[in-house]
Amino acid sequence: MPVVQKTKQTAILCAALELFAEKGFHRSPISELASLAKVGVGSIYRYFKDKDELIHAVSEMVEESLQDALTDSLDPTLQGQKRFIRLITRLIEYLHLHPLEFKFLEQYYSSPYGIDKKHAKLLRENDTDQSSLIFDFYLTNQGGVIKALPLSLYFAMTFGPISFLLRDSFSGFVVLDEKLIQQTAEACWDAVKA
Repeated sequence: MPVVQKTKQTAILCAALELFAEKGFHRSPISELASLAKVGVGSIYRYFKDKDELIHAVSEMVEESLQDALTDSLDPTLQGQKRFIRLITRLIEYLHLHPLEFKFLEQYYSSPYGIDKKHAKLLRENDTDQSSLIFDFYLTNQGGVIKALPLSLYFAMTFGPISFLLRDSFSGFVVLDEKLIQQTAEACWDAVKA
């Protein structure tokens, strides 16, 4: 793909992320997206057949960026509790620094767009999906250091507290600092450790 096309497609994806995160999927008309991306409406349809495909493409972009951030920060020699704490700490740090991505992911996985994807991940129906370090941590059970629970419960006990913490931080109810991030990661560990 020529650089100009790649740049235009990236501009569309970034504008879509911003608009969807701030206004929601259904209150984000393609005309407003085109204006924000500084492209014509027709350009959007050259890259994406419809709004649904665009929403899924934004999801892939955000998840890839998040996965890269987690992978880049992880020491491969860490195991068990230390690995978990590092993953969760980095996850919170990343999402705190990227509020649009956080808002988008929350909305996506709570909507019909992401619910099937979430369901497939939880049931491991699509092993060709990009590997997730956190999913993999839970699936390997880390030599019995975590409780034997359904995958969905691990995620409720981990992502529930993280979501509330980040929402409260973005709303100004709490000041998210290094100490609070560490305490949250440790509390999530306490919830799942054997």
